Amino acid sequence: MSFNADELEAPEWINSNFFRKALEYNGDLANVTINDFHISPATAIGDHFASIMFRVKIVQGIKKDVLGQLDVDLFATEIFMYSEVLNECGKILKNAGYNSLLAAKMIYQSTEPQKVIVFEDLKELGYFMFPRIIPTEKDTELIFSKLGQYHAATFKLAAEGHKDLKRKGGVFNLGDMDNLGFFRDTFSFFKELVETLPGFEEASEKLSKISFDKIVNKCRQIVNAPGTYEVLNHGDYYIKNMMFKGKNGIDLSEIVMVDFQICHWGSPSFDVVYTSALIPPSMRPKAYKLYFDTFIDVLKKSDYNGSLPTFEQLQKDLKSYRSLDLFFLATISSFLCADKNKMKDDIEALLKNTNLFKTFYSQSTYISYVKELLPRLLQEGILDDIINSD
Repeated sequence: MSFNADELEAPEWINSNFFRKALEYNGDLANVTINDFHISPATAIGDHFASIMFRVKIVQGIKKDVLGQLDVDLFATEIFMYSEVLNECGKILKNAGYNSLLAAKMIYQSTEPQKVIVFEDLKELGYFMFPRIIPTEKDTELIFSKLGQYHAATFKLAAEGHKDLKRKGGVFNLGDMDNLGFFRDTFSFFKELVETLPGFEEASEKLSKISFDKIVNKCRQIVNAPGTYEVLNHGDYYIKNMMFKGKNGIDLSEIVMVDFQICHWGSPSFDVVYTSALIPPSMRPKAYKLYFDTFIDVLKKSDYNGSLPTFEQLQKDLKSYRSLDLFFLATISSFLCADKNKMKDDIEALLKNTNLFKTFYSQSTYISYVKELLPRLLQEGILDDIINSD
């Protein structure tokens, strides 16, 4: 199966009347007649989790059951971002000379009788999903440059007094992490993997003293502490929440951000570390510097008049966020490294049986990440810091 099982058939309420209402919503079109339409899945297996995509975003099935237990209103956050934030960010970036699309245009939204958002069709604009598993150095530059642009725009918005930006989101502010049980299970799979790696006996011994609850509490404290400077983090900025343009669908040149559902006000280190979960550790220092240089360039070119953050401030925050490096390495990195063309199960199946995630921990690419990053975290005392935390 090439597509997620829950995306093969659209709900009955997505019909010609709904499409007419959506197309006429913003006033660009009137008296629309729908002669015919075709609905098809918008994402392949492994490409998406939080929403079911048909070109119209909806949520149902087990995904709805999982998301319904969370402490945040994902839909309300996304409406807020597309209605009040992203257009303003786009204006700031264009004034600074950054003309590529930041996010899809929202053309319709409603909360009753169903929660739904209709976006401009990015596929028709030439955008596609990431064509590889692991980003190249050029891909990494594109990803972090875009993040720097977005962060700078939100930083400037806040300095200008934009309201309601200071919301807490991200994975550590979704409520009880047991509602996202795959995190607990995958952390156990990670510890089991490290036990089998020759030369990692010290790391394995220390990991045995770190419970899932302990590392989650440590990470939650870090992300909710004030940063040396703060932005509105995307909160879920990873490769499958981006779409790309590029020559022959391979040589990437543009990126657009999607899924602004768990945005988080805090240190930019949250997005930077989260995004790094799929970036080879050797590429990260250069990517971080490019990210920050882009951030400053946007501010300078957009007539920002306040004091500018420094790279040293970012480095200080990144150092304090090293516990998140361990958490993401142990949990989401294994899944992100998976070759979706070889995945046998869709997201719904994985959520029903988290033991299926175990296969991701035998991938050579992922194991090489562990072998490169875990010794650094051990040497820096990050595991001891978590063990000794309250």
